[in-house]
Amino acid sequence: MTFKRIFLLFALVAYTMSCAMADKGYRISVKVEGLTEGDVLLAYHFGDRQYLQDTARMEQPGVYVFEKEERLDPGMYLVVVPGQKFFEVIVDQNQHFSISTRMDEFVEQTRFENSPDNQAFYEYLRFIREKSESINSIRGELELEGLVDSRRQELTSQMEIIDASVKEKQKDYIRRFPNGLFSRVLLAQQDPEMPDAPLNEDGAPDQAALYQIYKTKYWENIDFSDDRLLRTPVFHNKLRTYFSNVVVQLPDSVIAEADRIVDKSRANDEVFKYTIWFITNHFERSQIMGHDAVFVHMIERYYMSGEAHWVEPENLKRISERAMKLKPLLLGKVAPDINMFKPDQSRLRLHEVNARFTVLYFWDSECSHCKRVTPELRTLSERLKPDGVEVFAVNTEAETEDWIKAVESYRLNGWINVNDPANRSGFREKYDLYATPMIFLLDSDKKIIAKRITAEQVEEIIRHELQREASSNN
Repeated sequence: MTFKRIFLLFALVAYTMSCAMADKGYRISVKVEGLTEGDVLLAYHFGDRQYLQDTARMEQPGVYVFEKEERLDPGMYLVVVPGQKFFEVIVDQNQHFSISTRMDEFVEQTRFENSPDNQAFYEYLRFIREKSESINSIRGELELEGLVDSRRQELTSQMEIIDASVKEKQKDYIRRFPNGLFSRVLLAQQDPEMPDAPLNEDGAPDQAALYQIYKTKYWENIDFSDDRLLRTPVFHNKLRTYFSNVVVQLPDSVIAEADRIVDKSRANDEVFKYTIWFITNHFERSQIMGHDAVFVHMIERYYMSGEAHWVEPENLKRISERAMKLKPLLLGKVAPDINMFKPDQSRLRLHEVNARFTVLYFWDSECSHCKRVTPELRTLSERLKPDGVEVFAVNTEAETEDWIKAVESYRLNGWINVNDPANRSGFREKYDLYATPMIFLLDSDKKIIAKRITAEQVEEIIRHELQREASSNN
């Protein structure tokens, strides 16, 4: 074997080994001009939060290396320098590259070696910064008083030209990196292209039909099979906007859309997990009355059925018990009956109350909020008495004597006053009573119309119900 052939063989082996090493783990070197001390962190997005991935110590002045044998999950990462300053980088299939930048000039000065998508990403950021400055300048002039119409039209035209150039820049990036992560981000951030609104029979735009088209097209630029989007803010934000601002906030409407989006997310296990978690968590925390029905649905449909197989048994037990406690209290359900004591110690059940509307009021005379709400509710109930409204007032105090004194003090003789100091009826558990005051509004069949509402809302809702009944009878 000649020396030349031996040399070529060793070169081939070395090249093969270097390619194999490049496929393993990650190595991201960072040089930050102007940084003289401190560690640099590598963090990643997940949903709307950021998590620490790695820490690099200074090897030379301003030089850091992140390196491990395990590959990173592709996503948008943050390089965080001392002082909580950071810049973002794309980590995709190529995880061996170098970054050079300068403190306090990240967008302008960041450059990459062996990472064409990141280099193009920062070219895009510099372009956007330049166009944003132009837009801000135009907007400032548009706000000036006395601006003549011709100049206003000229400025508006300039903004349209800038907007078109930004869209073209985005299209160019997507053409260059069709499967790249940032291309998916750009696509996901685009609003769907909408047709002209269909017309009603009277020739007016059919806004309801246009809304349905928008709702259908909202997800057309999201690839549910691509879990890289989880490690950017974009998928989380799309979910949040959709379920907060796009979907009609009625429980049945939300539940139908929740199931539809969960079905889309089945294209990828991690996206499926995140989608189920997001919807469940979002509606468990929602302050909109009735949204607990969505939480209960999600727990029953996906958690208790075993589809959310990744949930630890203890957590599954906790959230299942929570959902089952809330289920009897959902809007439209018949309120749980409770057998209580009247001041004379005779018994009275909630379901024995014959009223067009029943205000179920849990209160405690020592509770500071109750001291304000109770007189308000008394005045309101006196005004609503002719409309068939009764107040079933459940006092939660342990001492019956204190309760009776409070009834006299607040002049509540027009109410149905009851208590159960030993909680024999289980009213605390049945009504998920964790604070006072708490108000439920029931109809004549004791179905829950509203819950956890204020005294002012009691009258608003009753007036609305009366108007609705009157309209349906006409």
